[in-house]
Amino acid sequence: MSVAQYRLSVNMIGKSSGRSATAAAAYRAGQRIEDRQTGLVHDYTAKRGVLHTEILTPDNTPDWMLDRTELWNAVHKVETRSNAQLAREIQLSLPHELNDEQRVNLVRRFVDEQCVARGMIADIAIHAPSSHPAADERNHHAHVMLTTREFVGDAWAKNKNRDWHKTEMIEEWREAWADHQNRELERIGSSERVDHRSLEDQGIMREPQKHLGPIATEIERDGRSSHRGNENRAIEARNGLMNDITQAGNVLDAKVAFEQRKLAAWQDAKRNQLRLDQEERQKQFEATLAEDMTAFEASLDAEIGQTKQGISRQHEQVASRLEVRGWRKFVRDITLTTRKDKKQLEQLEYERARVQAEEDRQRQLQEGQQQSQRDIRAAEEMKKARLLEQGLRKAQERREDEGWTMKPGKGVQAAQRASEGQNKPPTLPKTIKPDLQALREQREKTRREREPDIRDRQPYREKQREDQQSRTADPGKGEASGRNEPNKPLDMDAIRREAMKHQDRKRSEKQARGQDIDDDGLDL
Repeated sequence: MSVAQYRLSVNMIGKSSGRSATAAAAYRAGQRIEDRQTGLVHDYTAKRGVLHTEILTPDNTPDWMLDRTELWNAVHKVETRSNAQLAREIQLSLPHELNDEQRVNLVRRFVDEQCVARGMIADIAIHAPSSHPAADERNHHAHVMLTTREFVGDAWAKNKNRDWHKTEMIEEWREAWADHQNRELERIGSSERVDHRSLEDQGIMREPQKHLGPIATEIERDGRSSHRGNENRAIEARNGLMNDITQAGNVLDAKVAFEQRKLAAWQDAKRNQLRLDQEERQKQFEATLAEDMTAFEASLDAEIGQTKQGISRQHEQVASRLEVRGWRKFVRDITLTTRKDKKQLEQLEYERARVQAEEDRQRQLQEGQQQSQRDIRAAEEMKKARLLEQGLRKAQERREDEGWTMKPGKGVQAAQRASEGQNKPPTLPKTIKPDLQALREQREKTRREREPDIRDRQPYREKQREDQQSRTADPGKGEASGRNEPNKPLDMDAIRREAMKHQDRKRSEKQARGQDIDDDGLDL
């Protein structure tokens, strides 16, 4: 059963919004109506798509109310306030599964039951879908204009019926309109049904769209975008996203339900397997007990059976002797043999009873031992069943904690591991770290070969001081050597050339050692 589109909306036609009941009635009925108060003529006779118009009135109302012009001019005449409410309008969506006659009867029954029965006068206009190519061909709808006052006797009521303004009446209308439609759809054999409840109350995760109205509809048909149309398109986009989420949730729910059924089947299989194992073990156990009882009976018969047979034979012999009659009995009595046999017979009966009691005692003891074994066996089986139920319950709790996630098979796990390996960043190959200590020693050695090290400059400085002292003591020697010339200008070009040569040598040496150099010749 699918759910069809449902619509019942109620709005007021009032002077405060600048509307006119005569203009509204003329437009909805596609007629020409003159407003006698303003003199305006509302001519909508050229309007197309009006399939049926009708006025329904309560009993004992004058016939002039069936004239649309007279009715709504009378309403304007009685509603004198500047903010008066002239009419209440109900807009109804009609099932496209019905034909025109069925739709007229449906609207007539609903309006007569819910509106006219309350004393309202109803002006019905049923419209066909628009012939515009962009219009929905299923948009059969009806406009029902209702008076806001009752007509009592031969005049309008002085006060309006406040019960007509209660929200409960609107809710009753909505439910009744859904019932009327569903009964009619069921009567024609359609599987479609409507629901007057809101989407939220129905549990449907969808945002309702807003009614475009005639102005926005005309703008959209011209290929332009209206504010209400943009809102509906945004709602439609959100509903599409929500529908995707809902479908994903439904798929997830289906997977969870499948996993739950699979777990339940696995639990039932485990229980059935335990039951079969218990039955098999019980059969083997009972067979063992039967064998033990057979062996016990054999041993008992070997132990006590021969004694019982001997006692029985002696008992028969003594009893047969006591049964003699005549002179033999007389002789036995005289010789006291009969008395001896009677005593012996009593002793034999006592011995036989004692042996029988011992036999019964040993048999009861054996049966008691077997019953104890059965009780122990039952306790063990109950413990196994209890452990199984605990394991099944833990398995279910674990699956619930995991969110009923499906466990992939070995092939899927291998694919996932391979995919994870591909997504990992490549690992750089391990390189042999350079021996920094060796490089430092090589650099120090090269620098010592090129120029004196700081640690080796002490002798060099001492030599400089000695030369200075000798030049101070012998000025002529200094002049001859050319070192004591304080006023001689420095050759800066020569100094720069020497510095550049020195830097070139350093670059060459570092390149030879495989070290990087920057533009200034410094180590990076």
